Amino acid sequence: MPDSTQESGPGESTTGKNGQPSTTSLTQFIEKLDGSMATGKNNYNAGRFMIIRIVKEKDLLQAIEDEIVSKTQDDQAFTIIALNIKDTQIPHIQNATTAKEAWASLKEVHQGIGTNGRMILMQRL
Repeated sequence: MPDSTQESGPGESTTGKNGQPSTTSLTQFIEKLDGSMATGKNNYNAGRFMIIRIVKEKDLLQAIEDEIVSKTQDDQAFTIIALNIKDTQIPHIQNATTAKEAWASLKEVHQGIGTNGRMILMQRL
């Protein structure tokens, strides 16, 4: 009997032998982090939680907590972060050279002022 498994790229669904969809990436069904106040869809806390879970699953948590990791581990962690944020968030990490810097930049932008600080800024606008 022929194998019905189809090849696909990263993050794409495939059909397994039983005809049921399977995924090739942990990020397949995860909503990307979007801290945009303009859209009113700030999901920083949920996005942060999901990215941490993915990084832990890949055994790369030390890349966002410590700077003492291999270049490969750092690149993998940075890629996970970059692929799990919306395009509107890329300017916050584009100058970072490590996963730890990128993670700190996102945290500073979205967690730094808090909900009350954001409300005050919106009122000033």
